[in-house]
Amino acid sequence: MSIFIPDSETKLYGLLGKTLSHSISPSLHNNGFRDLGLNAVYLMLETKEENLEEYINSLKTLGFSGWNVTIPYKESIIPYLNGFSSLARASGAVNTVLNRRGRLTGYNTDVIGFQRQVEESGFAAKDKRAVVIGAGGAARAVIAALIQLDLADITIINRTVENAEELAGLFREDNPKQNIDFCSLEEQEYANPLKAADLVVDTTPVGMYSNNIKNNLVINPEYLHKEQLVIDLVYNPLKTEILKEAEKRGAQIGNGLPTLIYQAEASFKLWTQEMPPKKKWYQIAEAAVAKIEAES
Repeated sequence: MSIFIPDSETKLYGLLGKTLSHSISPSLHNNGFRDLGLNAVYLMLETKEENLEEYINSLKTLGFSGWNVTIPYKESIIPYLNGFSSLARASGAVNTVLNRRGRLTGYNTDVIGFQRQVEESGFAAKDKRAVVIGAGGAARAVIAALIQLDLADITIINRTVENAEELAGLFREDNPKQNIDFCSLEEQEYANPLKAADLVVDTTPVGMYSNNIKNNLVINPEYLHKEQLVIDLVYNPLKTEILKEAEKRGAQIGNGLPTLIYQAEASFKLWTQEMPPKKKWYQIAEAAVAKIEAES
């Protein structure tokens, strides 16, 4: 196997975030570059929030052609961009940046990724009810996708209820066709919406291996049932506690790996105009997660 050595013509890409040690995005994108013979490299771009503006300016100075954005910068990066795609504008969050001669444009391929995952699960979304747990950048992408899928009712559950209320208000204003509601993580408030939901999506990082929350469950699983599709956007581990509990109760389940692959594929195509080897990406992703599981 030949070793890749960057040169002055190498295009630079990466993942911008705060804590990236468990990300598998570099493995995917660098494999795609090698398979397609592209002179490009994808790097980890870790920075603290107080250094975000300076770091973005450094990426521009260094000539990065683009980068992905992950927790916690999907919203806070917005003031530093020059333009947005319609999906990024609709979701209010950015996970992909394209640098054209110093002009930064924000995109949201998470919306595309999650929508494709729901469609390929066989779930008939039109006029159904959904509960979205969390109110961050990932939740924004999920809600934007659910609106495109024409769900009738969406309830946002969040520990800080003011954030859920604000997010519901933002989407409600532009989407009067949908009933978009919110509640806190107090069990007496979320119990009925959770029981009534056809689709439950956990967008929080609670179930990740790096998270030390006591039981890695953000809601009481007793309200999950066999008529539901339950998706946790976490993909390491492949089966989080909420998915295990949902599976016990007969629900259809899905982890975040398909969304990860689909959004990465869309970002890769945006940057390179090429399609990566998706089947191989699944194999790489599953192997990387298995390695993380073994180490944990």
